[in-house]
Amino acid sequence: MIALKKTENGIQVKEREVPVMDFYDVVVIGGGVAGAAAGMAAGKRGMKTIILETFTALGGLTTLGLVNIPLDFVSGLGKEMFQELEKVQGLWHRNTDPEKHKLVLDRMIRKYNCDVLFQAQVIDSIVEDNAIVGVVIQTKTGPKAIMGKQFVDASGDSDAAYFAGAETVCGRPGDGMSQACSLEFILSGVDWDKYVTSPQKADDPRWLKAIRKGLESGALPYEVDNHLNWITHLPGRPQHCGMDEVSICFSHSRNCFPIDTHDLTRMYLEGREQADFLAKFIKENIDGFQNSWLSSTGALMGVRESRRIVGEYILTASDIAHLRKFDDVIAMSTHGYDIHNYEGPGNIKWAAMDINGETKYVICNAGGWGSTTPPPNGAPLVDVNGRPGDEAEFEPGGYYDIPFRALIPKKLDNLLAAGRNLSSDVEAQSGARLIMACFAMGEAAGTAAALCVRKQLRPRELNRVDLQKELIASGVNLGQNTRKIPGLPEDIHTAFEEVYANPEMKSREDIEKHRKAGGRKMDADLKNPWDGKW
Repeated sequence: MIALKKTENGIQVKEREVPVMDFYDVVVIGGGVAGAAAGMAAGKRGMKTIILETFTALGGLTTLGLVNIPLDFVSGLGKEMFQELEKVQGLWHRNTDPEKHKLVLDRMIRKYNCDVLFQAQVIDSIVEDNAIVGVVIQTKTGPKAIMGKQFVDASGDSDAAYFAGAETVCGRPGDGMSQACSLEFILSGVDWDKYVTSPQKADDPRWLKAIRKGLESGALPYEVDNHLNWITHLPGRPQHCGMDEVSICFSHSRNCFPIDTHDLTRMYLEGREQADFLAKFIKENIDGFQNSWLSSTGALMGVRESRRIVGEYILTASDIAHLRKFDDVIAMSTHGYDIHNYEGPGNIKWAAMDINGETKYVICNAGGWGSTTPPPNGAPLVDVNGRPGDEAEFEPGGYYDIPFRALIPKKLDNLLAAGRNLSSDVEAQSGARLIMACFAMGEAAGTAAALCVRKQLRPRELNRVDLQKELIASGVNLGQNTRKIPGLPEDIHTAFEEVYANPEMKSREDIEKHRKAGGRKMDADLKNPWDGKW
């Protein structure tokens, strides 16, 4: 029972005692891929660690959200995760089975002696002397406190940081609106072999023509999106027998405010309605789907961005375009700008920048030619040096760094952020949010938290060389095989050997060949690099 008093704007709840459930060395808020990796990394180093997860499984969007396409660099604990997925036939190239992925993550956290608590939503942070000392979770028997020495906020929405009073920003500047959110869905009964070899797919790989035809005929009630974002095959299930299962990114809610519970509810309702009519549309209009049916929708909304911390460093659009390298690198990405339009169909793979006093619309790699939303007034897309069209040049296999400072909130101790809530501007966040980049940030944050406990340091006091040595010793790829990282010994730079090649690099080579061979075609026939390939 809560004693309360009415006030002018609401109610005043009488303070009450919150029981302490337990004490930990490292407390991880959020059990998505970033949180799972953080928990494993801290537990692996002997820390008493717990992951607090609001929902019922680890993995976040990769499992509950059906986003079964873990892209970007694979190394360290990520390599181990891929190997475990292969053992249970849960991985095919860069497609995973969401159910098997849940099981793999369960087993990995137990292996590293990391506790997990499901259905444990963090509702407040306990702060003392500018440091988080605990968080409050809601349980079936009321609020409970989890106390700790170091904390990792991998909630995606920066919940612990926000409740602790850390500076955060949300969505785009001005109105705080976040880019479009998607509820993924799975279709079963698909003749995958027929689909991938069909003349329709060869002629219309992103379903641009099919969508336009559906809108004209009324088969589609409105334009959910102007192209297919991606389609992936679920491995380890029926194959080559006309009964395959595929996961599809097509549904989109726009005008999104994902930290508003009312708006999240609106998106779930809208997403399931979209999945229903899109499944019917696909069944009737796409070769190979004639016998398909909608078998499931994501239990977790695909929120691409919300609250981000304001950290010691803010990763920027310019950093991505210039493929910037940082001395305190803890993760890397090849992924460019990828904003799913805020208010209407399409996506934006460019960023407005000042080049020699003029506003230019910059793409940071050849994948930017695939943008389905052109710049204002028909302005050309250019590379970071302002060169348009066939004059544009991109570094082959280029990548940029994510610095440790982007995980450290300003003016708040004992906390690191990991995942899509890193310190970044809108455009940089849209690039650095891929699943394996978030996983790598999580592994770095969990490792850093463990070192901070061991050395009795605050994260901003941790020597980045000590952190990098620890990560590399665990098989993490920081680019040490391609460049010298200041402060690291010479013999450490050949320690990494890539096993799971980053498909985005290969796809960009393909796109570049396509552009040079036939010119750039903004939204007519540029193939989706993930469709049927990875």
